[in-house]
Amino acid sequence: AEFRVYTSNYINGWTNNTLINHADEENGEIVNDTLFARDRFIEETFNVTMKYEVDETGSTPTQIKLLTNSILAGDRGYDMILLDHAEVCKNLSIQGMLYPLNYVDGINLDAGYWMKHLNDKCRIGESLYFASCAISPRYYSSVYVVMFNRDMARSLDLEDMYDLVETGKWTYDKMFSLARLAVHDLNGDGKMDTTDQIGCMYGSQEGYLLGAGLGLLENRGGKLYCMLEDSKVIDYLHKLVDCFQYDGVYCENRSDIDYDSVIKNGTTLFFNPMTADLTDFRDLTYDYGILPFPKLNEEQDGYIGFSQPWVNVTPMIPITVSGDALSMAGTLTDAMAAYGYDYIRPAVFDNVICLKGTRDEQSARIIDLIFENVQLELASDLRLTALTNVFFDYVANKLGKQDIVSTYAAQKSKIDAAIQNIMDTYAQNELEILG
Repeated sequence: AEFRVYTSNYINGWTNNTLINHADEENGEIVNDTLFARDRFIEETFNVTMKYEVDETGSTPTQIKLLTNSILAGDRGYDMILLDHAEVCKNLSIQGMLYPLNYVDGINLDAGYWMKHLNDKCRIGESLYFASCAISPRYYSSVYVVMFNRDMARSLDLEDMYDLVETGKWTYDKMFSLARLAVHDLNGDGKMDTTDQIGCMYGSQEGYLLGAGLGLLENRGGKLYCMLEDSKVIDYLHKLVDCFQYDGVYCENRSDIDYDSVIKNGTTLFFNPMTADLTDFRDLTYDYGILPFPKLNEEQDGYIGFSQPWVNVTPMIPITVSGDALSMAGTLTDAMAAYGYDYIRPAVFDNVICLKGTRDEQSARIIDLIFENVQLELASDLRLTALTNVFFDYVANKLGKQDIVSTYAAQKSKIDAAIQNIMDTYAQNELEILG
C-alpha cells in the first residue's frame, strides 16, 4: 500500500535542520539522514511505500485551505497530516475533519514514545487532537529557554546561575534582580535603550507564566477553565509586569528593538530563544549559558518548559481515511513515533541541540532538566484569542497602561462563550465522527 503524508519543512518561510519533517535523500546532516532512514525502515518493515506532499511555503492559511478542500470533497488524498498544533490542528479539528487520536486503532498513547504527561492535559472531553511525540524533530525544537551572557555575568561578578538552578533558587525575583545589576548607560546620555548594556530581552511571556507553574487555561478532567479569576495567577502577573517595566528590560518584539544586533553584540545579560535557534548562536563571539524559565518561588517543585504550539507538530488522521486504511494509518503513525523516540530524539537532542547549541556540560545538563517537564499553554494551542489578547495586551502590547482585572471582566462573557463553544464542538464532533 501507499501511505500518503502531507507536511512542510518550513514555518512561514523559516527552516533549519531541526525544523524539517521529511527528507527526500541523505545529505550527511544527522537529522535529515535519520528522517530518511525512518521512512526506509517503515517501508521495509510494513511493506508500504511512503509518499509525501511537502508544502514549500510554510503558509498555514495555504495549508488549511488545501486540506479543508480535500477533506470536504471526500478525497482520501492523505492518510496522515504532520503539521502544527495552533493553526492547522486547531482549525481542522474544530471543523470535525480529524479523528481524535485516542480513538484510532494502532496508536498506543500510553507508550513511552508519546509525551503522556503533555497529552493527558490536552484531552478535551474525551478527545485528544493535540498530541506531542518525537515523530518530528520539531517537538525538541519548540521549547523556549533563557540564555545568559556568561562573559557579562563574570565581569559583573554575579552569582553562579547554574548553582542557583541546581539548588532550586532560580526564581523570577532572582532573575530580574540580576538583570537590574547588568543595566549600564554605555553612551552616558542619561537614558536607557538597546544600544546600552541591558538586563533582559524577553520573547515568550507564556513561558514565564508556565515556568511559574501557572497558566491561562486549565484542563480539569477534560473540562477547560479560564485562570484569570485565580488570585495566584493575577498576583504573579502583576509582579511580572512590574519586572517587565524595569529600566533595561525589553520585549524583543518591540518595533524599536534591533534583536539581531543586541544578540550579536552581546549587550543583554538575558534573552529568550527557542531550542530551534540554538544552532544559530554557535558563532557568537562571547560565552553564553542556558537556563530554564525561573520558578515562582523556591518552594515550587521543579522547573517547567514551554513548547511553542506553532512549531510543535502533531500527527493528524483525516476523517476521509476509513476501514483497513484507518488501521494502517494508526499503526504506521505509532511506528513513526516510536522510531522517532529511539532515533530522531537523540539525533536532534544530543547531536544538534546539546552538543552544537551549547558550549559547556552544565548547559547540556540544563537542557536535560528543561525537557523533564515541558508544558503547553492550551489557550494558545486552541487559538482562544479572546483570552490570549487580554494576556498579551497586559504583558506586552499595552504594558503598564491597563489593569488586567477590569480588562478581563469586560471580556469575561466572550471568553467563557469561546471556551464553552470549543468543548461543545468537540463533544459534537465525537458523536458525529465516532457514532
